[in-house]
Amino acid sequence: MKKKIIYFSLLSITSFLLLFTIYLNNTYSPFDSSNVRNNIYVLSSDTLAGRLAGSTENSMTGDIIKNRFKSSGLSTLNNDGNYSQTFNTICPVITNTSPYLKIESNGEVEEELKYGIDFKEDMINFKNNTFYFSASDKINSYLAYMEVSCADGNFLIYVPKDNNFSFRSSFFSDFAKDAVIMVSNTTFEKISKGLKEGKQISIHIPFEEEEKTISNIVGVIKGSNSSLPPFIITAHYDHLGKDGLGNTYSSASFLLELSRSLATYGKPQRDIIFVGLNAEEFGLLGSKAFAESNLFNIQDSKVINFDMIGSADYPISFMQGSKFKNTESELLSSLKELCESNNVSYEVLYEDSSDHASFNNLNIDAVSFCHSDKTRIHTPNDTIDYIDTNAIDTVYKIVDEEIKNSCYSVFTRFIYSSKSLLWISIMLIILISWGLFDKSKIIIDKKGSRFFALIALISVITSSIFYYKGYNEAIITTLIFGFSIIFISIKNLKLILK
Repeated sequence: MKKKIIYFSLLSITSFLLLFTIYLNNTYSPFDSSNVRNNIYVLSSDTLAGRLAGSTENSMTGDIIKNRFKSSGLSTLNNDGNYSQTFNTICPVITNTSPYLKIESNGEVEEELKYGIDFKEDMINFKNNTFYFSASDKINSYLAYMEVSCADGNFLIYVPKDNNFSFRSSFFSDFAKDAVIMVSNTTFEKISKGLKEGKQISIHIPFEEEEKTISNIVGVIKGSNSSLPPFIITAHYDHLGKDGLGNTYSSASFLLELSRSLATYGKPQRDIIFVGLNAEEFGLLGSKAFAESNLFNIQDSKVINFDMIGSADYPISFMQGSKFKNTESELLSSLKELCESNNVSYEVLYEDSSDHASFNNLNIDAVSFCHSDKTRIHTPNDTIDYIDTNAIDTVYKIVDEEIKNSCYSVFTRFIYSSKSLLWISIMLIILISWGLFDKSKIIIDKKGSRFFALIALISVITSSIFYYKGYNEAIITTLIFGFSIIFISIKNLKLILK
């Protein structure tokens, strides 16, 4: 009797485990790089106009990320229903005024240059937006740029490479100059000549600075043990306005798809925090605000940041801050091992050029993933046409292994693995075979047959419901128990005939 109790307990547990595994594997929604492309279409749309921090379009982008986190079932960081972490910063604001660059003589305009063709603002700073100067002011002129100090402030005029105005620098409100203005080579020569001839130059650019309240967007997959250091995944969603749509929509789009997929996976052992960071283009301000305000809870965390991913024919660049160059990084070592075991090319850079640096500066182990294709960065040419889903899948392969190894138990990883159904099915077949051929006739006698029939009936009904829902793997359970019942019936029939 004891043997039967043990046997049918094992049979019940294995049958339940197989059905449970089928259910979990069918409710898990794997990462799909085509969804990343779909997210890119949304975030790079004309409606969002480049997502300049402080703009209405930037707030709209934050709302999109917030709603995606909600629909994926992510919780808020402090369980208060608030997905936003707000902070104040200086932002560039379009003034809707008419820009101009005029060469004047005795108050008369001799020539007015064309905005966007002959001159244009760089995004670095806008402490002032209108300047009037002449040779009587302090001017240091060089081959392709001049520094001007006049009554209206200190600013820089320069000729960009190939007279190309498409590149947009990041914005720094504490930059030493009050403004930076790009001009064509011809315009530079005209300004230089006009100053030598005693003429005056007046410039107005259509931006100013304004302090605004902006937001990081934070969502959490809660773990079973929130006292463990959380695993943090970040990407910034701001950019430089519609003239510089470029690099970040691939990374923010990747973050959205990764959070959606992981939310359907099993419960992690530790919290996984997803952060859509703002104002990266203003000097990593969003990551600095998040890291500093949560330092007590995240000081032992690992942080993965995404920036400029999805370029074909580039190795993965792992970036850490300059402060971490001589620091042992457990996260970086693990990522390098994963790349080597998966034959993925990589390089290691120590630069403070992305949001990892805000965490590294606080001695938090953080690494940015990047494809260092800088040929189109911060220009309108950096479009979805250059996004390669194979490159995105390669990044995901490494990231997925790191997250799963760091955040999920061995049992959870096994249950959701592709081999789990095979191994549990083999276990069930072995158990049934043991019952069929054991000398004590565990499932051949009258009581054993009834117990087995009950387990089989429950399993077949459940698997049929699963199959009806589209869980095709459920047919495995039906076939195993179906053939077993047929085998038992034939065996019992032979005994009756004897």
